[in-house]
Amino acid sequence: MRKFTVQHSRGTTSIIEVEIEIVSAMEDPSVLWLPEGEFKARIMAHTSLNNQDGQPSVWYSHALYWTANQAWVRAERDVRSTFDFNLRKYGTPYTEEDVKAKMTTIQEVLLP
Repeated sequence: MRKFTVQHSRGTTSIIEVEIEIVSAMEDPSVLWLPEGEFKARIMAHTSLNNQDGQPSVWYSHALYWTANQAWVRAERDVRSTFDFNLRKYGTPYTEEDVKAKMTTIQEVLLP
């Protein structure tokens, strides 16, 4: 099943399409304690998100988005939050053009 995630690394933001496999209760009984509608998923395709030992990493559903549009909305919220933080902490003002310029630097990485 293909989903999307937002990654922030070294000052850049990317929207990455990933192939997931939902973790069953037979593999990990702790999924039975998750709230209704939430799940754990193993990232099968996009090797840059693997653990340090090369194994597929397991992510919770709140870090995955069903559509690319949902991921773009999250990325924009993250960009605005960063600008808001810099305004509060350092007094650095920003404009809507600054937000749009930062949004154009976001890369969308799709699976083949």
